[in-house]
Amino acid sequence: MTVDAERTSDTGRSLIADVELLMAERAIRRVLHAYSRGVDRLDLEAVRACYWPEGTDDHGDYRGGVDGFIDFLRDVLARHDATNHFLGNTLIDVDIDAGVARSETYAIAHHRHTRRDGQPADMVAGLRYVDRFERRADEWRIAARVCAFDWWRNDPVRGDVSWGPGFVLGVRSSDDIVYHILETS
Repeated sequence: MTVDAERTSDTGRSLIADVELLMAERAIRRVLHAYSRGVDRLDLEAVRACYWPEGTDDHGDYRGGVDGFIDFLRDVLARHDATNHFLGNTLIDVDIDAGVARSETYAIAHHRHTRRDGQPADMVAGLRYVDRFERRADEWRIAARVCAFDWWRNDPVRGDVSWGPGFVLGVRSSDDIVYHILETS
């Protein structure tokens, strides 16, 4: 089977242009997912790698450069027993020629913490990551991120919160199973 790469697709672009757009969107999604993994596994260097060195982040309580954001995360995440950032709908608008993209990603962020009275609680937030991505040397990273918070709640955890001995538990470090699943036994 042969493919005419110059053929115009339903979008009015060539197949090469469509593939380039799809690859850009895929690269941007991988950055979004790597950010969530980095936060949830406390892999702050992985989080840093999602941003350009002069990138900025507006997380409400923190507004500034990526280095300060990493310090902010280190402090904030230390107060939580676990986090889980679930990414939902993502809309990515890419300008291939300009090497920029805008993404809007809906997220639900769960933060398990221990209250002052010793009881576990969950802070859950609904938010959107609104990002400006830039492509440099064929790599897409965040140049500017703004978190748009839509709602939140803080709920006490009721009942037994322990797992049985047969469960693999998430770990907030490079000891987590995700970093070792490909190792041969």
